[in-house]
Amino acid sequence: MDKTESQFARSPLQFFDCNSNVGKIGYKHRLQMWRTEDILAEMDRAGIAGALVYHGMAKSHSPSYGNGVLAGELQKSQRLFGCWAAMPDQAGDFLSPETLVSELKANGIRAVKIFPKTHQFDPDRRTAGKLFAELERQRIPLLVDAAELTFSQLADMLADHPELTLLLQGQPWSQERRLFPLMDEYPQLCIEFSALQSNAIIETAYERYGAERLLFGSGMPFKSPGAARSLIDYAQIPEEAKRLIAGGNLCRLLGVTLSHTALPAEDEVTARASLGLPIQIPVYDSHTHLIEDGGGTGSGFPMLRGDIDNMIKAYRAIGIRKMSIAPWAGINGGDSEAGNTIAEQAIGKYPDEVEGYVVIDPNYVTDVEAEARKWHVEKGFKGMKPYYFLSRTPYTAPVYAPWWKLANELRLYALVDPAGQSDSVYTSQIEELAGRYPEVSIFMDHAARSWEIAELYAKVANRFDNVYLQLTYTSVTLGSIEYLVREAGVHKIMFGTDSPMRDPRPQVGWLAYANLSIEEKKALFGGNMKRVWDRCLV
Repeated sequence: MDKTESQFARSPLQFFDCNSNVGKIGYKHRLQMWRTEDILAEMDRAGIAGALVYHGMAKSHSPSYGNGVLAGELQKSQRLFGCWAAMPDQAGDFLSPETLVSELKANGIRAVKIFPKTHQFDPDRRTAGKLFAELERQRIPLLVDAAELTFSQLADMLADHPELTLLLQGQPWSQERRLFPLMDEYPQLCIEFSALQSNAIIETAYERYGAERLLFGSGMPFKSPGAARSLIDYAQIPEEAKRLIAGGNLCRLLGVTLSHTALPAEDEVTARASLGLPIQIPVYDSHTHLIEDGGGTGSGFPMLRGDIDNMIKAYRAIGIRKMSIAPWAGINGGDSEAGNTIAEQAIGKYPDEVEGYVVIDPNYVTDVEAEARKWHVEKGFKGMKPYYFLSRTPYTAPVYAPWWKLANELRLYALVDPAGQSDSVYTSQIEELAGRYPEVSIFMDHAARSWEIAELYAKVANRFDNVYLQLTYTSVTLGSIEYLVREAGVHKIMFGTDSPMRDPRPQVGWLAYANLSIEEKKALFGGNMKRVWDRCLV
């Protein structure tokens, strides 16, 4: 740690996870972890001091059953704090609100979670009003996943119960225009960030609401806890605010105290990431977008601080040395030529930190080969990004053939997103392209987004030397990176962020805290991308 960094050194943040479950749950992919012992090991790896947990079967089967078997899991560690599932009692299959509260207190349970969509009830005054009112009177926090109710239902709950602390979990990014008006009006509404990964979201939320309503949540065992903590460790907010978000707010809501945990120090990457310091090994982002100067929106989604100056500033703070960009205006925005120009301007401003993807929409560009030569041969762009979502043109369509042939001659790399196509259609196109153009490095996008996709894409990558698997997705699936390294090989996996559509910091943490050796992390974070860049003939 140099002298400049030493002034930012701090004691460890104490992370208290508000969004985790243990035990068996309905459908589980055979590779997904579920044992409490494994979750505790992941907490150790990521430096998580404690977790508020519900039992999976309280959701997928029965609240009464799941709440009952949760006790056995809680006995496995004092770092686990119980959260019971609840539902209305009219059908006669659950406790009355008063009896529920009595049982909560008797069992040391300090929070309740509801699953109205899964458990077939409306969270309205008629159906659940008595339950919510009793929790409100007893000052017991209520948790609910965003997928379980609508914003209108949430608004009604908040209006009817102004003293009920309500923690909204799993809220996806891009919905700030629906979420923020509710937070503006109802001060008892709190949020966590396991899926709320919009660019600069934690700074934006802190500036609007302060730190007291923001909590750390991981989404374990489905999501990486390292991804969730990195958003906070690297947040550009005051240190005390970080401490509240990491664990202080949940401790206050539950009335508990955590035992301190040590900083994770598996290797130099986690040691620095856990302090919010720039990673020192080479980190290259193989999948980045960009918002034009003065902009803050892409396809209607908020993408704040997504211009090149702000992105460079954010990337330097993390330790990302170079990015390969496809500006949003040129992909989902609809003007590929304008997007290429925006990329060119960014490269001109930061030539050592920005590389470009060429985007060509054959619905507008009449001479694809001339456009490809302009940007690759004359201007030296190494990447290509045909995009089905933009053009509705299959990647193997004849109109793209001149572009692929040029890419093969120049040993370029191609970012190929499934973009709404079926898995079978997408993979068949990748296989055809990989065989026909063996000198093009083809990136299968979002390869770790689920276990099913990881298994499918790894098989394709194993068949072709020039097919690579790119990370980046909101799901930050716990364990999937390690699986791809095992099955496809460490030399085949590429780090990427999708920033500023998504904030880059959870994507960094997903890899930084993966159960990999330091040499494997060096390859994924930057070594593999550098090798692809070095072989390009432009």
